[in-house]
Amino acid sequence: CLGFFYTEVFICGGYNGELILSDLWKINLQTFQWTKLPAVMPEPAYFHCAAVTPAGCMYVHGGVVNMSGNQRTASLYKVWLVVPSLLEMTWEKLLKTFPNLTQMSTLQLLSLGLTHTLIQRLK
Repeated sequence: CLGFFYTEVFICGGYNGELILSDLWKINLQTFQWTKLPAVMPEPAYFHCAAVTPAGCMYVHGGVVNMSGNQRTASLYKVWLVVPSLLEMTWEKLLKTFPNLTQMSTLQLLSLGLTHTLIQRLK
């Protein structure tokens, strides 16, 4: 499965006819150079789906996880393809610390110190 991020395409997992793969590769579309990344999928899979956010985070969902092709997974994994920005790190920490953040009023969110930009992101 693949995802795009600026001038790079990322490919993860797959099946080579003998093995189910878990590696992560990228190709630079300007230089056409392939690079194997140090990250791997937590579970090797093929026929899965991936998407990359504008912030550079890849989400991988589902796929076939056994050689006979009859076992599928509904797992969802994420991997940062770049060092996340301070805003993204803050956002993730907020969501983990306050699981009911989406149910809070604007006044409650402001009292927590959230900026209007972060509050709009919840809408």
